[in-house]
Amino acid sequence: MTFRWIILFTLITRISWAQSLSTSNLPILSIDTRGKTIVNEPKIPTKISLFDRGPGALNQISGSPTLKIWAGVEFRGSTSQEDFYFLPGLIKKPYGIEIWTDSTGRTSTDTSLVQMPAESDWVLNASYNDRTFMRDVLAHDVGIRMGLLGSRTRYVELVINDVYQGVYIFMEKIKKGKYRVPISDLHPTENTGDNLTGGYLMKIDKTTGSPSKNWISNYGSGLSSKKSVIQVEYPKYDSLSNSQYTYIKNYMDTFEKSLHDDSPSDPKSTYKSMINLPSFVNFFLLNEAVRNVDGYLLSTYFYKDKDSKGGKLTMGPIWDFNIAFGNAEYADGWKPQGWSFTARETTAGATDAFQVPFWWGKLLTDSSFVNLASKRWKDMRKSFLTADRIHAYIDSTQNVLKEPLARNFVKFPLFGKKLWPNYYVAPSLTEDVIWLKNWISQRLLWLDSQLNQFNVLVLGSEQESPTSIIFPNPTQAMMTVQCTVLEDGPVDVELFDLLGSVVYAKQFPGQSNPMFQQTLDLQSYSAGTYRVRVRQQARVLFQGTCIKQN
Repeated sequence: MTFRWIILFTLITRISWAQSLSTSNLPILSIDTRGKTIVNEPKIPTKISLFDRGPGALNQISGSPTLKIWAGVEFRGSTSQEDFYFLPGLIKKPYGIEIWTDSTGRTSTDTSLVQMPAESDWVLNASYNDRTFMRDVLAHDVGIRMGLLGSRTRYVELVINDVYQGVYIFMEKIKKGKYRVPISDLHPTENTGDNLTGGYLMKIDKTTGSPSKNWISNYGSGLSSKKSVIQVEYPKYDSLSNSQYTYIKNYMDTFEKSLHDDSPSDPKSTYKSMINLPSFVNFFLLNEAVRNVDGYLLSTYFYKDKDSKGGKLTMGPIWDFNIAFGNAEYADGWKPQGWSFTARETTAGATDAFQVPFWWGKLLTDSSFVNLASKRWKDMRKSFLTADRIHAYIDSTQNVLKEPLARNFVKFPLFGKKLWPNYYVAPSLTEDVIWLKNWISQRLLWLDSQLNQFNVLVLGSEQESPTSIIFPNPTQAMMTVQCTVLEDGPVDVELFDLLGSVVYAKQFPGQSNPMFQQTLDLQSYSAGTYRVRVRQQARVLFQGTCIKQN
């Protein structure tokens, strides 16, 4: 009798969890692990039932599933797998899903899920430390509108083995594919001619997870000696031939050397013909608009197709924004003011394990990049990148999520509790959303004030003299500026911080020698990146970037 009551109690408990999600306006994903435990590799065989009657319809978990499929499921992520990430007893991990033809997992199959284009690989984003559930979704919406590749997203409610797991963001995994990163196939035997030139998908990221062939960049940035690790994501580790690895590494080395060494004012600088400039501009503007503290240095993807198909280095797809939009307490991530790409150019930032590549500081000395960024920003601010539109988008989404999130936060009562790396700990969802909206409004206004006068930071169309130089660079104290003057007469030297503010301005008398040279004492200046501009009357003679170290 006792044994029967135990059985009955267990069944009632399992049913009560499932019945707490009897009906949802979101798609419901139910995973049956068939007695196995989900781990961080390898994927275990599961049976997945999807309840999705389409937009606007209610889904009932007691009804017949609209789709029943085999799939491999595993935990995914790097930081999001660490114990410190979760509060005790409130663990909610992200998952990776691969659709299979059967339980063996020998063959994957492309399948359309929740009205997204058919593919085999998918991601369930737990949105653990973003209690608004908006940051990843909103950043992808903005990035895709900008023209960058990004993941389509859809909210779902998840049940595993009849136990309710809360709201998740169902996302497309980044991979080579017709509906993901549409670059050319590259087979191990294609090692010559146009075939060798693409397609390649690369990233700057942690090296945990699936193995990849990689190399360390030749150049660092800021105060740190650490340099970015560039990884080849496609072709995969066991399919990338030595010739292909050598080709794409040489391509990236050539790009970086030219960007680092060549004059940004020279239209014939090699790097300019190697990159898809609008994609670099859009990537920069997106990461700054959302102040992504891990932008540039982690989860940063870029790709190159065959030369016959354009073949330029292109930024994207975009990924990982859960601690953007003021959601991080480090690298000044909570502040609506300040550049994200320079946040680690401090003594404290120099100790970080990962550093922003030098690309972005150097590109900001290129008039073509800066002029395009300024124009692009102004155009977007007149259309989809307005506080009113973004606030309306948030309101609409939160209305859809009202009941699902109520269930989610009964299961995971996280409000009022400190989660890594949150800066603001909201007592309720309402106040969390209000804080997010206010932060966005302030951020957009700050960027307006900077990008609307971006042209002060560059040479415009002026040609830089081959003898122009700043040395030593970086410097801890004294810095010498040298350039050719055009005529007798006074010379103005100005120093700008990255906010565009003049921090030094002095006029020096003309010199009979056509070579102007002046040494500045920067010992009392804060560590960071500065722009130097030398003018004679209305004409800019030289502009460059210098790094001040402590």
